[in-house]
Amino acid sequence: MNGMTEHSLLAMTDPVLLMVSAAAICFLGYFCARRFKNTNDFAKSVKLYLPLMAVADCIIVWGWNLDILLLAGIDICGFIVMALASNYYFYHGS
Repeated sequence: MNGMTEHSLLAMTDPVLLMVSAAAICFLGYFCARRFKNTNDFAKSVKLYLPLMAVADCIIVWGWNLDILLLAGIDICGFIVMALASNYYFYHGS
């Protein structure tokens, strides 16, 4: 019995909740990259992103009851957005 069933984790999750969570975490990654846009220090962005992401994750897990496994994937998406925005600001300035 392979594939997605009605009891699969992704099938039971509200898509709007998933999309709002992904947008919030991706915005958080963008905010962290933009905060240090005039420097070429990606580590500062990461040091700001990790605690903010942890607080946002706690709010999402306890407030919206989103599964931690799905949230880990969303956190990776936020990190990728931060890396891409940081790379853009490094090569194009402000």
